[in-house]
Amino acid sequence: MIKWNIPFTVLCALISLASLRAATLPALHPFALREVTRFSVPAGPKSLRFTPDGQRVVVDCLYDHQVLVLDSTSYKVIRAILLPDEPVECAITADSRRAWVSLYNSRCIVEIDLVSGQTLHTICVGSIPKVVQLSPDGRWVYVANWDSGTVSVIDTVHYTRVTDIPVGRVPRGICFTSDGRYAYVALMGGSTLAKIDVGMQQVVAQIPVGRNPRHVTIDDTDANAYVSNNSLGIISKVDLARDSVVGRIRVGQNPRTIALAPHMAELYVCNYGSNTLGVVDLTTLRQVASYPTFMHPIGVTVSPDGRYVWVSSYRTSTVHVFRTAENGVQSAPEQNVAFLNAGSALADRAHRSHRIHLLVIAMLLLLGVAIWLLFTRR
Repeated sequence: MIKWNIPFTVLCALISLASLRAATLPALHPFALREVTRFSVPAGPKSLRFTPDGQRVVVDCLYDHQVLVLDSTSYKVIRAILLPDEPVECAITADSRRAWVSLYNSRCIVEIDLVSGQTLHTICVGSIPKVVQLSPDGRWVYVANWDSGTVSVIDTVHYTRVTDIPVGRVPRGICFTSDGRYAYVALMGGSTLAKIDVGMQQVVAQIPVGRNPRHVTIDDTDANAYVSNNSLGIISKVDLARDSVVGRIRVGQNPRTIALAPHMAELYVCNYGSNTLGVVDLTTLRQVASYPTFMHPIGVTVSPDGRYVWVSSYRTSTVHVFRTAENGVQSAPEQNVAFLNAGSALADRAHRSHRIHLLVIAMLLLLGVAIWLLFTRR
């Protein structure tokens, strides 16, 4: 049995090598990224978020029952907060001191103090809570209950659950408009965004966006929402004035979490099945580059100043830190962008071809070792 582990290990290594090749942009491109470091964290980093002041990053390590608070400059652990259950997602208060965290199995969310590490409040919600989102004024916490098909509404003044809003099958992503009037919920078990009137605390529209929507984010003008369609491999652009899709963007396989740059020129996409971080140009509505990560990138967060992008790779419990063009990567002249986009498309095709070749070689190697083992056992 030990002998058979050798070829499988070699095969996995070659597959990992194939996944670490991706279509990157030249350093002169305005959307170019550069990986500055990567490091290990406790098992299962399901999500991560910058604090609003940009000084820390909070990482929810699902399998290790920990929330890590990291210094965003030194990457050192400031505090590791142990929890009684698996943390999934979090929302951080405007003062950067507290976080609301969903616990996967416990049907509850907790408010934790990021400085002291203490649990301040525990509130019961629905079954398998996932995404947690604070309203812009901090008054409400919305919780997507994956199994219950509801969004729980928490009053942060009185620390009570005031209602559960039925939204549809498998709710996950939640995003508020900047004025706090509406919240949009991605229904991963269907093909719509549920539009909630926050004042009424009820669904007022179901917006068709395509199959398997997972995450949603809204630009600062409240004009457009962007939705990751996991099974379709696309990002849908939604005009919020018309409540309709006005654009589709082809990205990598299984786009999961997405994050807007502060200046709203680009969108970052965790291409879970492709093992890449995608960069989408929101002017041309194209993915102009993809940068390699370890297996299954699932969480992404952008620093408030737009200078850094952090990505968590779920399977390998790794965090990647990328530097953006806002942080000293030279920008290209505007007339060169179209040329570089074309180069990125060619690189994408070359990358796919390269992966196929590596996988064929790996399979042939595995077959050769299997034949060798067969004859040596005689």
